[in-house]
Amino acid sequence: MDQAGEAAIRDHLVRSQEAFARAVNSPAFAASILAAAKAIRHSLAAGGKLLIAGNGGSAADAQHIAAELVGRYKRERAGMPAIALTTDTSALTAIGNDYGFEAIFARQVQALGRPGDVLMAISTSGRSPNILRALEAARDRKLTRIGLTGEIGGDMTRHCDVTIAAPSAETALIQQLHIAAGHAICSYLEERHQQ
Repeated sequence: MDQAGEAAIRDHLVRSQEAFARAVNSPAFAASILAAAKAIRHSLAAGGKLLIAGNGGSAADAQHIAAELVGRYKRERAGMPAIALTTDTSALTAIGNDYGFEAIFARQVQALGRPGDVLMAISTSGRSPNILRALEAARDRKLTRIGLTGEIGGDMTRHCDVTIAAPSAETALIQQLHIAAGHAICSYLEERHQQ
C-alpha cells in the first residue's frame, strides 16, 4: 500500500473540503454567484449572449460552462447562446501572431460582443494580461463584465461589474470553486429558461 500517496490524496481532499466550507459560509460568495446568474439571465432574455474566456484550466472551465448552456445541464430545454473564446485555434493563433497573446480575447470581444451581452472572464490570479484586455474591450463595447478569480482578486476586480472571488489562494482549489460556481449559474439559468 502506498501510504504516502494516500496521505497526499487525503490532504488534498481535506483542503478542498475546507475551501468549500469557506465558500458555503461566505454570504458574499453566494451573493456574487446570484448576481452573475441574474445578469446573464437578463442578457439572454433580451436576446444577448454569453462570451467566456480563460487560460489553461480556466480555458477548460470556459468551454465546460458554455457546453452546459448550449447543450444542457440537467434537463431538456432550448439551447442558450454561450461561446467559449478559447476554442477557435485559427482565430487564437492568428490574433496572437498579428496582435500578441494579450489580444487573443479582446479582439474576439470586439468582433463578437454587442451591447447588452455578457463577458465572463476567468483568472485565478486576477492578473492575466489577456483577460484584463478582454475586460477593457467588454467595457468599451458595453458588455456586462463578470469576473471569476481567487480571494486576492488582482487587477481584474476593478474591471468587473460582478466579481466571484473564490475564498482560496491555491490555484487548484480556486478552479474547483469556479466550476462549482459555474454549475450553480447553469442551474439557475436552466430552471428559469423559457422553452
